[in-house]
Amino acid sequence: MSAAPPVQTLRSAWWEPKIDRVTLKGLMKRADGPGLFLLAVWGALLSTAGWGIHLARDTLWVIPAVVAYGVVLGFAYAPSHECAHGTAFRTRWLNEAVLWGSSFVWGEAPTHRRFAHSHHHTHTWHWKVDAQMGYTNPVGLRTWFGDVIGLLEFWPRAKLMVRHAAGRILERERVYLPAGQERIVVREARLLMAGYLGLLAWALIGQTWAPMLYFFIPRFAGAFAVYAFITTQHMAMAQDVSDHRLCTRSMRNGWLSRVLYWNMNYHIEHHIYPSVPFHALPALNAAIRQQLPEPSAGLIAAHIEIVRVILAQRSDPSATASHPLPAALDAGG
Repeated sequence: MSAAPPVQTLRSAWWEPKIDRVTLKGLMKRADGPGLFLLAVWGALLSTAGWGIHLARDTLWVIPAVVAYGVVLGFAYAPSHECAHGTAFRTRWLNEAVLWGSSFVWGEAPTHRRFAHSHHHTHTWHWKVDAQMGYTNPVGLRTWFGDVIGLLEFWPRAKLMVRHAAGRILERERVYLPAGQERIVVREARLLMAGYLGLLAWALIGQTWAPMLYFFIPRFAGAFAVYAFITTQHMAMAQDVSDHRLCTRSMRNGWLSRVLYWNMNYHIEHHIYPSVPFHALPALNAAIRQQLPEPSAGLIAAHIEIVRVILAQRSDPSATASHPLPAALDAGG
């Protein structure tokens, strides 16, 4: 992965809103309560859906039950993401414990997730630089569909884990992995793989479908839900720019979606100030709203926009999604 000129991705080069420093400092305060509440809601939904699988076993109703359970299970992405930032909880051991548990479900070694994602925030949507940018403009419909259902994510992440477990770290990964972290990444990948193999061994030796019905199958069957949200974050937006309002998409979502997604619909806000915990993003939005573009009206509206841009890119490869900036306030930004 080649390096871009530093001026493109230095944090000081990125656009920042005007916000009172005292207000911002207050928004960055961490707490345990909000994360524990969202985990409790997620756990309750997961338990309810899991009970549905139990009741539906030996009937065709098990299929929608497994999909529903998988939809909830896939949102392990949210605590894994927030814990990778270290902002999910004030208590450090709690943050690390949830990071491990949710990353096991998500399928990525915690240390690699933490540093690759930090690199993504430093170099957001800069092609061949951003460690988590898997495609570039112009985007194809096949890429959009593959990303929504998870095909562009599962296979690369599986290969990544196998390679790390084998002790192979690529040069482009050494760009964002600090010295001494490579051994940890390898060890964690091996631990995760041992866990997955242990579940498979349980299924085979114990002659039980439980690991398949409650982990492996739903993890694939319901993945489309969380990926439908993740795909909206940057797809078809401008790239190689130093303004998160241009390369990142925020959208409006209902209460349950915000709970499962841990407020990541406020994605521009999150990228501007990644140290602001998920529970303070609505307040951050209120503080800087007049300096931001209008968010997409919802999940479906965001995908309609993405598909329209993809179709436009067939005749104009430079076309990107455009949410007009508030010009009057932006002039001095």
